[in-house]
Amino acid sequence: MKIRTITTGIPSAFSSEQLQRASEFNRHCRAIFEANGYEVQTTRLSSQAWNEILDLDGVLELEHRAQELGIEFFSLGSIFPDGRQTPFHLELVADVISRSQIFSASVTLTSERIPSHDSRMLEYAEKTAIAIHHIAHNTESGFGNMRFAALMNCRPNTPFFPAAYWHPMEEYKGMNFGIGWQAADLVHAAFANAPNLDAALRKMKGLMEQEGKQIIALAEMIERETGVHFVGLDVSPAPMGNESIANAIEAQLPGKFGEPGTLTAAAGLTRTLDSLDLPRCGYSGLMLPVLEDDGLGKRSREGCFNLDSLLLYSSVCGTGLDTIPIPGDTSINQICTILTDVASLSIRWGKPLSARLFPVPGLGAGDLTRFNSPYLTNTTVMAL
Repeated sequence: MKIRTITTGIPSAFSSEQLQRASEFNRHCRAIFEANGYEVQTTRLSSQAWNEILDLDGVLELEHRAQELGIEFFSLGSIFPDGRQTPFHLELVADVISRSQIFSASVTLTSERIPSHDSRMLEYAEKTAIAIHHIAHNTESGFGNMRFAALMNCRPNTPFFPAAYWHPMEEYKGMNFGIGWQAADLVHAAFANAPNLDAALRKMKGLMEQEGKQIIALAEMIERETGVHFVGLDVSPAPMGNESIANAIEAQLPGKFGEPGTLTAAAGLTRTLDSLDLPRCGYSGLMLPVLEDDGLGKRSREGCFNLDSLLLYSSVCGTGLDTIPIPGDTSINQICTILTDVASLSIRWGKPLSARLFPVPGLGAGDLTRFNSPYLTNTTVMAL
């Protein structure tokens, strides 16, 4: 069983004491899980640092301190329309991502704190589109957008990046941690030989609850031992490479992912994740990251789905538009309208969604991406 991330949240990103403690805590967690037979792919740190950030130099100095402590993945949190110094931060975030190596960040367009009719949503969508465009043209092949997203109704303390941001819980104001597993293999094991979708979903529920309870038991032991609050398990099956959620789902489809039956499978899978008898956090839904899943990448190359298809699936499932390669000459206005489409869907259904878009400089619709990253597969740039 692979654990994609153990993510520790801290109240203050700029506290040397908290950075040190979190770094040591992550190493401790990794050692315990690995001693119990789990492969831990990453440990990460999240915060809500934007109210502490004064300039780019200070952020880059923070990165240097974090790297000295062995921290490889660090979320600065999300910029909210009702936050302090927000206009300044909206201008700064693109430079932070472009100039740093380990930082992730996001902008929240809609949340429970922001009325759906708030005019700032459109303003923030435009500013976020400008940031996406800037990052695309100031990092190699636009890869920096791997670490930046627009969020809609996303809960705090999710383990997965770039959506992670720390927030105090009612009884626990300090450091906390959550776990995100991989689990695409559990979906595949349940779907592969099941006689029908209902049987596959029942088997998946059983496998996930059995495996999840073992993970939860270890996490709660760590909580008792250290006093660091455990927020839960993000039960989203997180694909990577050939551990493909698309391939798993196709075992219960008459055809290919993206063809008829896909929406039904996505809805059933999400409904089953919602029913798991486990303490959950974060998205806990179906993820469809096109650039992280070999099966999705293949079906995208074959034209089996498009942006509208992914938005349709998002109405019954997971994370919105995740790691989507789009033409490098996509305008800021076009990016903005994609973001507002996702936000409109999130507002209408009151569900957590996000958008992580990759304008790829120099490439147009139908061109093959050439990312050189262990975290990404390559596929064709999607037409708008």
